[in-house]
Amino acid sequence: MKEKDLPIDLTKHKVYSKNAKKCVQKLLKRYYDEKTAARLWEKVQLQYCEYLKDEPALKDLKITTSIYDPILIFAWYAVIPEKPPLEEVQQDIYQSFFGSFELMGKVFDLNRKPDNKLASKIFQKANDIRVEEIKKFPESFRMGSCSYDKENGIIRYSFTQCPNAEFAKRHHMEDVLPVLCNCDHLAMQAIHAALIREGTCVTSDCCDYCIVGDKNPMATEYALKKADNGLWVSVKK
Repeated sequence: MKEKDLPIDLTKHKVYSKNAKKCVQKLLKRYYDEKTAARLWEKVQLQYCEYLKDEPALKDLKITTSIYDPILIFAWYAVIPEKPPLEEVQQDIYQSFFGSFELMGKVFDLNRKPDNKLASKIFQKANDIRVEEIKKFPESFRMGSCSYDKENGIIRYSFTQCPNAEFAKRHHMEDVLPVLCNCDHLAMQAIHAALIREGTCVTSDCCDYCIVGDKNPMATEYALKKADNGLWVSVKK
């Protein structure tokens, strides 16, 4: 089904991105024959549309792929008859969401002070945007804190409400959420950084980001472990 023909209220919502579509179709073709993959893709599209019927209208957010692309991933997992281990598709989903970080990593390195400082400004800008947006869109990302330790090159950022986490809880798909959250670690690794995270909005009262260059002494104090629910968490050594 062509995206223009999907029964979506475009005054409230947006269609998933081309990257997300490419990712899901690739996964369907990996596990099913061409005819079955095509049939399942249409079912995924319809499930996506069905999900949007009860979702808050977030079309006018400045950053929408982080809202609507995850819903397509949830729809894919809900529809497929055989559920593959999510670690098998982790890299595919990462490439769909954060593939550009691989290119950034060739010129961007958070161990360098200018790059580290620039990254802090980017996170601050994202924070400021979402602080304003939450006033109009209460179901969007609700920010917790944002700070920068210039001397030690430590970026701290958090939010206390995540639409992806809320969606997962409403639809009892918390087990799928980690395959999305874990992409943050891979993205930071691509730009020579370490994400130190002890919880997300599903597992704790906030999703915390503590970001340092991967050569920063703080990075060596933590090990990345896989929790029982599949989420990668930072554990003090």
